[in-house]
Amino acid sequence: MSQDWKREVSAQWSAAEVAEFCAHIGIDFESTFADSLASAAHSHNPYAGYRWEIMQNSRIKPGVLHLVPPLVSAEPTVWEEWFFVDGQMHHHVLRNHSHAQATQTWQGKDDEHPAEVHNVLWHHFNDADLRPSAFQG
Repeated sequence: MSQDWKREVSAQWSAAEVAEFCAHIGIDFESTFADSLASAAHSHNPYAGYRWEIMQNSRIKPGVLHLVPPLVSAEPTVWEEWFFVDGQMHHHVLRNHSHAQATQTWQGKDDEHPAEVHNVLWHHFNDADLRPSAFQG
């Protein structure tokens, strides 16, 4: 099984400065991201085409880490975001379809969320497991 995709994800994290962002908000990058990537059993990248991006937010400092899908259509799609606000860590796992874990919905368009996710009804929950959802298995 080729591990090239894991090196690609690691390079994306480096370019987006994910480790530095995690350190700033109190997430252990090694156990949450690096170790979960290393132990992922996928033969291919479950996040192929996705973008890792830290976006500024007027209420949430130092911003929000987004795992942005390349395209949102009628096909089931996941979008994830990590941030620390009001003394609480958040790992929102959002899906463009209803699902049993969903506790809230969000639909909007603003400068504080990636354009790819605008005007879609997202069903989400705050996952206590901070690892990217595809690396949790």
